[in-house]
Amino acid sequence: MGRRRKHDKGLPQRVYRSHGAYYFVDEDQKWIRLGKTEAEMYAELAKLRLERPAVTMADIFARYAGEVLPQKAVRTRKDNERELAILGKAFGHMTPSKITPQQIYQYMDARAAPVRANREKALLSHVFRYAVRWGLVADNPCRLVSRNAEKPRTRYVEDHEYESVHALAPEPIRAAMQIAVLTGMRQADILALTLQQCRDDGIHVQQSKTGKRQIFEWTEGLKAAYNLARATPRRIESMYLIVTREGLKFSSSGFQTAWQRLMAKCLTSGALAERFNFHDLRAKAGSEHTDAMRLLGHQSPTTTRRVYERKPDKVKPIR
Repeated sequence: MGRRRKHDKGLPQRVYRSHGAYYFVDEDQKWIRLGKTEAEMYAELAKLRLERPAVTMADIFARYAGEVLPQKAVRTRKDNERELAILGKAFGHMTPSKITPQQIYQYMDARAAPVRANREKALLSHVFRYAVRWGLVADNPCRLVSRNAEKPRTRYVEDHEYESVHALAPEPIRAAMQIAVLTGMRQADILALTLQQCRDDGIHVQQSKTGKRQIFEWTEGLKAAYNLARATPRRIESMYLIVTREGLKFSSSGFQTAWQRLMAKCLTSGALAERFNFHDLRAKAGSEHTDAMRLLGHQSPTTTRRVYERKPDKVKPIR
């Protein structure tokens, strides 16, 4: 906030009298002449505000949330909503054109979670790209900011670990595990599977994250997973394949709660020495398939090799 006025307290914000005329002082401390009379001053000020609307990052975040987020997948949208709230606390009050790469670096350095900082910086960059498109800024300062170094997850689920957890899992989670390890589908896409998608030629899927369309042809194992899911006791019939005992679709948080409960049970019973994520089953599928890139629906083999192929290579030593 600026200093309190000592003179001309009745004037609009940023308007001052000097040498017999009225002036508007912008964010760059540039003095813009508005005229000599109050009528001229208010007329010019109205035109100036139409030409130079006061826009903050909070305004841009709000427009992005209203126009861009609804186009994204549900899980991505929820993640972005949380990230926008965090970014809003740091940058919401700032003028977009005044944000520098150095300030973005300072924000990333101050975050205790380097990986989360990368995700938030990526979202901020996407927001700026739209701000450029909307004519609100001339450039994207994030393009000059490097990501924090990330170490890909290396947890590989061994067959015996999978079998131990699978044996203790309730029916719906057991069916979801089988689908995940056979197809490499993401948790969100598995939970969203409907009976209508299960057709004569296979399971038809459009990945929620990338929009990639796939048909997973029926195999003996995939058919067994489908039959297990359909045989799950439920109070009411549902359009979804994987459901709770009430017959309701699993929410992401509800499924994760059930998964963590299962992990705790496996660790306590000694069936598992180290917990793993449900998403690690996607990596297991990618690690064991001969065409992992196509199975996982990736556009680039780099992501497949770097993130999802985790099975150790067997190498013969030199004789």
